Amino acid sequence: MVNELLRPLLHVKFCYALQNETPKLFDIEVSENTSITQALQKLNEENFREVQYLLTLQSNWAIFGKKQNADYILKDGDRIELCRPLIADPMSARRHRAKREHKSGKM
Repeated sequence: MVNELLRPLLHVKFCYALQNETPKLFDIEVSENTSITQALQKLNEENFREVQYLLTLQSNWAIFGKKQNADYILKDGDRIELCRPLIADPMSARRHRAKREHKSGKM
């Protein structure tokens, strides 16, 4: 316990969004050698419940947009992102959008 108090604190950001809501971004201070899973313990009760809900949807973790495992050890300045599963295949959505724009004369 004493060793944890003596470790320097790292400043990280935590970001997630529920569907059709504004993304939530806030700062968390964690000690060195803290994983994403351990950082979740720093969340307040409301945010923790929302994150737990998102995790039931098979959401993924990312650090600055790069997929990471929940046991990733955080570094100072990291931004933890909880990414919801995709609703549509990005390539199919792009093809559909291009076809629609071509028909409307925007292309």
